[in-house]
Amino acid sequence: MPIIETVVVGPLETNCYLFGDPETRECAIVDPGGDEDRIAEALSRRDLRPAAILLTHAHFDHALAVAALKRRFGLRVGTSSQEAIALGNPFLSGAQMFGIPFETAAAEFTIGDGDNVPVGSATLKALSTPGHSAGGLSFLGDGFVFVGDVLFCGGIGRYDLPGADLAALRASLERLLALDDETRVYPGHGPPTTIGRERKANPYLAEMGLGER
Repeated sequence: MPIIETVVVGPLETNCYLFGDPETRECAIVDPGGDEDRIAEALSRRDLRPAAILLTHAHFDHALAVAALKRRFGLRVGTSSQEAIALGNPFLSGAQMFGIPFETAAAEFTIGDGDNVPVGSATLKALSTPGHSAGGLSFLGDGFVFVGDVLFCGGIGRYDLPGADLAALRASLERLLALDDETRVYPGHGPPTTIGRERKANPYLAEMGLGER
């Protein structure tokens, strides 16, 4: 089983995830939204060796520690081509809108729909899930998925920010709901959930006609 460690970081209490391979101790840092030292401490505590930063999307609250972690560990950053643009733009990242100081960064590699991202001997599969942001990604593993801000326990992502689109968000939610009910959902904020629970109990999905009928 892979290692999944949650580190709550940044001004909006974002879930940063450490996805580690127990055999090689190599790991990916998913959505480092701040608190570089807290993330580094969790890596040390779990004896994990960071190999890359993966971004579900480049809003500031998911990317505030990207530049610092790149310098500290010599990491490469991967995200979609649209989010790579936002990572270098304070307006598209939302930082300018909220008055948050944001050190822009560059992505070294882009990730497309269906791409497999190796992490040691483990693999994450990228799913294109835009709507909350222009080029949002989810990362699917064996029985779990990192979804960023597309789907929450009892909620869905905002669609009033730069690059957001309600129709795209709906399509992305439909795509996630096609996963097995037992799939564990690791959202960008709040507690984990499952696809089955959200299908049955999420009021926003029900309003959109996507809940269990």
